[in-house]
Amino acid sequence: MSEENNQLVVGGFTFQPFAIKPEVLTMRDDALSQSALIGKVETGKQNEQSAAARKVIKGLLSLFETQRKKLKEPILEAGRQLDRVVDAERDELKREDARLEGLEKEFMRAQLRRRAEEEELQRKELARIEAEKQAELLRIAREQAEAERVAREAAEASQRAAREAAEAAQRLAAEATNKKQREAAEKARIEAERQAEASRAEAARVAAETAERARQQAQLATERADQAAMLESKPVEISRARGQSVCKVWIIDQINDFQLMKASPDLVRKIEWDLTGLKQALADGQKLPGVVAHEDIGVGNRGGKAALIDV
Repeated sequence: MSEENNQLVVGGFTFQPFAIKPEVLTMRDDALSQSALIGKVETGKQNEQSAAARKVIKGLLSLFETQRKKLKEPILEAGRQLDRVVDAERDELKREDARLEGLEKEFMRAQLRRRAEEEELQRKELARIEAEKQAELLRIAREQAEAERVAREAAEASQRAAREAAEAAQRLAAEATNKKQREAAEKARIEAERQAEASRAEAARVAAETAERARQQAQLATERADQAAMLESKPVEISRARGQSVCKVWIIDQINDFQLMKASPDLVRKIEWDLTGLKQALADGQKLPGVVAHEDIGVGNRGGKAALIDV
């Protein structure tokens, strides 16, 4: 819409800024000057003077209020008429907007349900991937334990053989009676030590290979599971029109004011009291919890009649 067509409603009015007439201000100043002379009310005459001064002041206040209402009413009526004209044209648009919004809400509810279902499937798939990973890691750990057991038994057998060879070499050395037998016994001892060292080295090699193989298998299983979980945990998108936003909002169906105020007083912003009923209850002598009040004297004074003031 172009700039010159931004004005949707034609009409309106202009008015002269409001001001109080000088003669009215003079009357106001005279009334205030007369009232300023009254500093105390201790005698009947002083009471009469105060009442007379208040009558003039009350009269002026009444006239000001009457003129204000009289001048404001056309402005208020113009505002009401403007509201009626605009609202009459807005009603059908608002109904159609509400109808389309309802259709969009149903679509978005279906989208959110679909997303929730897909997210639940994702959750189950992620749980399955994690369970498979843990099962694979457990299998690898069991295989490693079995391989270590076999290697340990082989190492123990080799150690027994080496020990038996060493014991045999010791017996040969003990039974040797000549140089040739002693040399043979020494060679047997050296061979037994060599076999024992070779047995220890082989056991260490097998243990290291077993541990490394288990580590690689566990790493591979973890990487595969993590990659599958990453692919599976992508956010589930819902379809949106350009410029369309979707968020969950709460619709308040009913509020029990007193229950809410008792449970969460910080959520209650405004409380309206029945002041007329409160004052009547106090006048009847009732004790009202939470109410602090004191008696006072009200002195009424009707304003005097004066000519209408144009403001």
